[in-house]
Amino acid sequence: MPASSLRLLTAPIGLALAAGLALAPAAASAAPAEPPPPSPGPTERTARAFVEERVPELLERHGAPGVVVSVVGDGRTLATAAHGTADLAAGTPMDAGAYGLPTASVSKSFTAMAVLQLAERGEVDLDEDVNTYLPDDMRLPEAYEDHPVTLHHLLTHSPGFEEVTEMDDPEDPAGQRGLEEFLRETVPERVFPPGRYAAYSNYGTALAGYVVQEVSGEPFEEYVRRHVFTPLGMDGSRFQQLHEETGLVTSHRADGTVAPYPHIPLVPAGAAVTTEDDMGRFMLALLGGGELDGERVLGTEWAEAMLDRRFEVHPGANAMGYGTYEFRSDAPRVVGHGGDLDGYHSGYLVVPEIGAGVFVSVNGDDSGPGAGANPLLDLRFAVLNAFTDTFAAPEAGSGAAEGAGGAGGGADDAGSTDAADTANTQAGDLGAYSGDYVTNRRSTSGIGQIITLFDNVTVRDAGDGSLRVRGGIIPEERWLPEGDGVFTAPESGERLAFVMEDDRAVALYLDANPTSGYDRVHAWGSPGAHLATVVVSLLILLSGTVRLRRPRGAAHVAAAVSAGLTALACLAGVGLVVYALLDPNRLQEWVLGGSVILSLPLGAAVPLTLATAGFAVTAWLRDWWGPVRRAHYSLLPVAGAAVIAVGTQYGLVWPFS
Repeated sequence: MPASSLRLLTAPIGLALAAGLALAPAAASAAPAEPPPPSPGPTERTARAFVEERVPELLERHGAPGVVVSVVGDGRTLATAAHGTADLAAGTPMDAGAYGLPTASVSKSFTAMAVLQLAERGEVDLDEDVNTYLPDDMRLPEAYEDHPVTLHHLLTHSPGFEEVTEMDDPEDPAGQRGLEEFLRETVPERVFPPGRYAAYSNYGTALAGYVVQEVSGEPFEEYVRRHVFTPLGMDGSRFQQLHEETGLVTSHRADGTVAPYPHIPLVPAGAAVTTEDDMGRFMLALLGGGELDGERVLGTEWAEAMLDRRFEVHPGANAMGYGTYEFRSDAPRVVGHGGDLDGYHSGYLVVPEIGAGVFVSVNGDDSGPGAGANPLLDLRFAVLNAFTDTFAAPEAGSGAAEGAGGAGGGADDAGSTDAADTANTQAGDLGAYSGDYVTNRRSTSGIGQIITLFDNVTVRDAGDGSLRVRGGIIPEERWLPEGDGVFTAPESGERLAFVMEDDRAVALYLDANPTSGYDRVHAWGSPGAHLATVVVSLLILLSGTVRLRRPRGAAHVAAAVSAGLTALACLAGVGLVVYALLDPNRLQEWVLGGSVILSLPLGAAVPLTLATAGFAVTAWLRDWWGPVRRAHYSLLPVAGAAVIAVGTQYGLVWPFS
């Protein structure tokens, strides 16, 4: 995978549902014909040039408010810089070191380090049932016999939990819950057996953080402060509810309005605040084998375990570390984490082979040309990609990393040919991959089910030895087989890997996003089939309102009104969904807030459809109209029921959502 196509999947929240509704891989950049020679890594001079010259160029191009960046290498911080505006309304310039920077899901790396400290001391076993460390009334119910959830699973996003999108209102102090209260009241469904797939889970990381609290006997926030931040000299870092903080950089949406910081009950998953200097020290500790300035926070093998391939769904794809994930498995390997909140984006990466890393914090969404077309083609990604292009270009001939090593935790949960060989692949060989796939980072109930409506992939055999892959976050290119279920898009260099069972693909992962994938669904259960059903049904409902525009008699008027209201309710429900998909901030607000706005119209459509069905039966019993008109009217409640049935699949029918 070329450096220019390096993409970070931040996957921060349910903390930023799209992850953005975060969290999907970005479209790739064009791959160079010949990989450039590997760089020796940044020096103080080249790092300074990067942060002072290249980063401002990218800021101007993307139109975000401001950016803070820090580059480390050679065992020290080489350069930091701040550009742009910290608060658009006040016109305050961004100032390095002057503001606290929310880390969002970068927090997960701090949490993982805390868990590994306990494992190093023998206080927890990464492969033990996590229930061993939980109070009896907080134990996870057994869902898969002889397959318990472990800390290894929690740290690699492989416990098999459904997505938890519920958040607390920052403006309602009485309704805000702490970590323990939230975990007690919210137990996610188990969608997959532990270790089957990677599926990003804020809940899983929060549960791992709660284990730190239970085993250590200290509040989680205090433990991390004493045992991670203080020894590393990260004096400006802490876990704290963001909406209660003062001195934080202001976050902004693309229109320039302020995006308030949320209340995050799953504290270990996304509620840390840091500074660019502190993140530099954290990256140096990772690169230094767990030691910085004579202070050791982790043994070397345990620090390496954070950066190693700890869980893979395919040996030829990017893998998960403990609290990190691979951005690139080709040499030199690139590992890190990212995070998103409404109007705020961050990320860091380290390149162990050259002993270098970069941290970037952006206090707003892009507003330049093309802004919002893909939430993962923003300024934050541009800076990270530019860093790897400049200092960590892939070595010629490097291949995907193989296997997992390091301390603690099993790597046994994981479930190429050259160009000449792939050119000879027969079209008929690709049928095993064709199908419809939906994100495995999904909810099983409530409005959060809407995620699969826009985060899905369709794979078809193109008939010429390549695959045609379509999805909102996947480049529409020819995907050519490398072998062993791995495919590459030649124009961009992006890669995807299929998980195979019985010679049939059951899931796929993009290298851009090892944290979550897509598992196969039946054709009739695909969003495409659902969309076609809704479109046809709405056309039938609309045709009914036209046909019945001149009813005669009170009963006929009632029948026409019932049909019209059914059509109106269905149209309103679908229209609200379309509006929400066009406004990710609004969708995030409704989903994370548990709003019933999206589900009320189709909820109202239920009794209206039943009433219309009653009139249809009456029309046949009392011989209303002619047979063609009666048959047409009878289709209306069927169409309404079809829209409701599809809506139910996505949690869009109140009160059944």
